[in-house]
Amino acid sequence: MSMLNDMPVNNMLDEEFKLTTEPVVMDNAVEYEWHEIQPDTLAASNPQASNWRLQLKNLNAYVNPARAYLEISCRMTDNANAALGAVDATIQNHILCLFRRATLRVGGQIVETVNEAHIAKAIVQPLLHYSQDYASSSGTNEMFYLDGPGYGVVKVPYNADEDRADFNAGFRRRLDRSNQKEFHAWVPLSALFGFCSVDRILTNNQFIVELEKSAQQHHILTGTNSPNQEKVAVNKISIWMPNVLPKSVVDLSLKSAFADGVVSNYMYPQLQSYTIAGGTGTNNFRIVTSSEKVLYAFVMARSKARGVTNGQPTNSAAETVNYINTLELRLNGRQYPLQPYTNLKGETADKSRAYSDTLRYMNRNYDFSSGIQLSFERWLTTTVYTFDFTSQPEANMGAPATLELKATTDNADVEWSVCVLSEKRAQIRYDGGSSVVLVN
Repeated sequence: MSMLNDMPVNNMLDEEFKLTTEPVVMDNAVEYEWHEIQPDTLAASNPQASNWRLQLKNLNAYVNPARAYLEISCRMTDNANAALGAVDATIQNHILCLFRRATLRVGGQIVETVNEAHIAKAIVQPLLHYSQDYASSSGTNEMFYLDGPGYGVVKVPYNADEDRADFNAGFRRRLDRSNQKEFHAWVPLSALFGFCSVDRILTNNQFIVELEKSAQQHHILTGTNSPNQEKVAVNKISIWMPNVLPKSVVDLSLKSAFADGVVSNYMYPQLQSYTIAGGTGTNNFRIVTSSEKVLYAFVMARSKARGVTNGQPTNSAAETVNYINTLELRLNGRQYPLQPYTNLKGETADKSRAYSDTLRYMNRNYDFSSGIQLSFERWLTTTVYTFDFTSQPEANMGAPATLELKATTDNADVEWSVCVLSEKRAQIRYDGGSSVVLVN
């Protein structure tokens, strides 16, 4: 016991007693000058374009992608690109549901690719990363309104004197924003690309964003039965990038460092999704990821049909099914969780354990703000199973990690979406007026 009493401890002086502490001021930049990057293809004048390429032209400027935003202006239209009338049709979940794939190139190298962005960035990320206060404020500027309690297209909350259990508050809010008018969204670029979450200036490098539009069934939620009548016209898409204008002494210091040679290391998260059609009985699928270091995986089981009528989805893409019996993942041959989920149908003990695993992830400082918004009741209908791989070493010999999903169901109408959160690394080597980008 005496040995414990002799344990060394660090004694810290309380701030109120530090009488000689000098004030600290951060005053390195003169100002931010916002620069708008517009598509450099014919898509800029075509509202029904399916691909956009946005390239930073001024390579000599100091820019900070962590403070950049993606601006999107849209309007609901019909097949003839005419403004849609008073029709109950709007977008799904979040404005990023418009994109199937997003690619970021820096210095000619692909530093990040987001596969199935309409799932990874429009469903999984908002559910797990957007807290209650963020979703109620900044999230609304991204056209994110949480679906529920119903997941269809019921827009009236009351039936006589009773609350409707199938009322979809998120659909109603998005419909109010988009019905018979142009609607706009302003999304932090870091919400789309993990590379842009690194708060650091970039210069002497190409910066190119490539976006590919998703299929209608992934970004439209409608109450009509007209086949393929509703479309989303993208009237404008651009990136607002801050040009950093540092003070002269900082500018000279940076240029001197670049002349001598600087190595800037980046480590950032990458979220990708892989979707596979399942069926009744045992479902066993293997996914070869594009990353060596996988941190987490998120699994959603959704209906293949999702209420699609004549090609138009009438149910939320975030709604999950409740006929999964067992579920496990294997990363490079190792089973997760070690005690697999063996009874997930209904409100079971394994369901509560899976919810707890998701909450544990949401408390790992990935949250955009404070306060979790995902209650157990909400999670039951938008179920995201979370698998923690943080203790797993990198794949052998630098090979991409391999995931294997094994589950059993008693219904053929199931579609599996596996979102993989991995660790990416990049290095930018500045040498005089040139630079080289290396990506793992």
